[in-house]
Amino acid sequence: MKFLKHSALQFALASVSLASIACSAYTQTGNLDFNTVIATWQPEQLSIESIDEAEEVLSSSRYLSASGDERERVTRFVNFMRNDIRLLSAGQKERLVLLEARLLQGIHKFEQAQQHLKKINHSRSPAAQLLLADINIQQGNIKKAKEYCEKLVGQTSFLIAFTCMINADFSQNRDVKLLNKLSAFERYTSKARPAERQWFYEVLSDMALRLGNPEAAITYLVKTNFEQLPISAMLVWADAHFALKNYETITSTLAAVVSDISTADDGLLLKWAIAERAQGIVLSEVQNQLAKNMEIRVWREDSSHAARVATYFLEIEPDYPLALKFAELNWQFAQSLDDQELLKRARQANGVSTNA
Repeated sequence: MKFLKHSALQFALASVSLASIACSAYTQTGNLDFNTVIATWQPEQLSIESIDEAEEVLSSSRYLSASGDERERVTRFVNFMRNDIRLLSAGQKERLVLLEARLLQGIHKFEQAQQHLKKINHSRSPAAQLLLADINIQQGNIKKAKEYCEKLVGQTSFLIAFTCMINADFSQNRDVKLLNKLSAFERYTSKARPAERQWFYEVLSDMALRLGNPEAAITYLVKTNFEQLPISAMLVWADAHFALKNYETITSTLAAVVSDISTADDGLLLKWAIAERAQGIVLSEVQNQLAKNMEIRVWREDSSHAARVATYFLEIEPDYPLALKFAELNWQFAQSLDDQELLKRARQANGVSTNA
């Protein structure tokens, strides 16, 4: 699974919704030390005052400026609003349901998210259609994902609807014809909103990379402001530079743009650490922070970050049985081609059958 990315559709979701642990708990033996502090946090956090603010806070979690507590804050807000749901208007209830579904989707509770969306008339909600398309792509249900994308026609911009459909097709059929078909619509980006334009280029970049053209992938991404890219797009950028063996570019750039590694996204830290190892760097603050994060994920048996954990124990700190455990856990929830490839790698490392 693409780290943090899930699917690039999540990026567009934020643009249409309004317009239409520091620890050492897991030892090498797998036993939990109950005398170990497994998490620390500040006792007070800023309260969210409105649904507008909650939507903005949740969307902000996808950027480098995120503090790391956005999802927890939104969850508390949603729970609070649930207590007074009878006082909400129909429109407010719909937006609250969408917030809850996005939170569920973010932790891989895909079925619960889809069931939750049945509480509203999602056929008239572009944000819900995009979310449902995203979920079905992650589950490998491409036909269903395309159906949701097609329902966007007439409800949102043509660029969003068409990008959604091409992205769904490409997730299971990596054909250069699909890239060419989508790139032909670049002329429509001049009138697109910034968020829509950025998502369009992120999808093109990801497609180019997976077709073996990392130079084109980087070219697409630099057509938008690099410092304003969501983390999902930055992961594509990092993968493109990995393909070109530009390891120092990855580490130096991330060192310049990531202000606090203690709150940095695990996906970025993982790319950063792998790039360091490729340069012969075996000890660093980045790798120490990532190790602490992974210990927490292992202790929790964290399904929402299972792909990252599996990759960590395949590439950074080899523990192939543990890598296989988390690759299989990830496969229970997410079944894209990336998830299938991760499971195959983990099985090969353990000398077992590679049939997913």
